[in-house]
Amino acid sequence: MEIYPVDQSHVDSKYSWPLNDRSITVRYIWPDLVHAWAARNEAMVDEIWDDVITDLDSDYAAYAYVSSVGIGA
Repeated sequence: MEIYPVDQSHVDSKYSWPLNDRSITVRYIWPDLVHAWAARNEAMVDEIWDDVITDLDSDYAAYAYVSSVGIGA
């Protein structure tokens, strides 16, 4: 999964910090994610997202809100 951070181009520089695109393996939750996405179960997708960003260690809070997520199989 590729994670693209929120666009901070309109944020005052004193309030923004550099965020990079991230890539993380999500095989352990893939079936649950596909099922939740197909069922349009936003609550489950949010719960899975929380699990995914927890794996980003200290950066996890910076990716709670993102501009987009790329999912490839």
